[in-house]
Amino acid sequence: MRKLSKIFMLAFLLSSCTGFIAEMDADKNWELSENGPVKLYYKKTGASGVSSPSAEQVQAILSNQKYYYLAIQDSIQKNFSEPVLIYLYNKDQAKESIGTSGGGLSQSRYMTIYYAFIHDIKPYTDHFGIKNPIVGAHEMVHIISHNLLGNPGTKMMSEGYAVWLDGSYGRKNINYFIRKFKKEYPEYIMTPTQLLNESIADEIIYYPNAGILTRYWVRQFGIEKINKLFPAGRKNLKEQFEKITDTSWDKMESHYSNYLENL
Repeated sequence: MRKLSKIFMLAFLLSSCTGFIAEMDADKNWELSENGPVKLYYKKTGASGVSSPSAEQVQAILSNQKYYYLAIQDSIQKNFSEPVLIYLYNKDQAKESIGTSGGGLSQSRYMTIYYAFIHDIKPYTDHFGIKNPIVGAHEMVHIISHNLLGNPGTKMMSEGYAVWLDGSYGRKNINYFIRKFKKEYPEYIMTPTQLLNESIADEIIYYPNAGILTRYWVRQFGIEKINKLFPAGRKNLKEQFEKITDTSWDKMESHYSNYLENL
């Protein structure tokens, strides 16, 4: 685990999906810009000891988030029209305010995303073709999926949808992790049952596995059926899966294992 953590330290630092409600700081150093349903609050220049986003970066974030907003709806074949708020904290303020300086979190009930502005991040192009996104699609997926599909009954479905639709973990394609696990850490390839039971808690292992499984399910059975599983709890998800897909859980696990072997 020590070797794995060292190799993927950047990915770990850039990920966070916690459940507490961030408390807004009392200062007045907020600016607001909007693009359709996406409203971005960000810190004024000079608000802290590190860089605030430039005007160009603000517009890029808004444009990218609006694109994700529409693409997510297209992917899950559901319509959403509610406004989403994004609070972008400067990196040196984020840890105290939202609990992380290397990523973000969302509060789906309040249609709100909290994120750290990481001004010195390394280059990356996501699977949507967007270059160097400062805020990715992950938290937007949580906002939209939770509000359209219901409260997630399992971590497997909640994070599975977010990682599948974002396509990455820690700014690396999820295929990268699964291939690396297969070659160097085969014990970190998780079966659907292990994912459902959360037998490995480490995000760096759990999240890519959950994303790959969700992608496989959608391709194999169709998004309409998999959407119905989103609110299912751990105790009845297997039963619901078999009823909805007309496929036994054991048979699916066997086919999924073959799918990973050929990835």
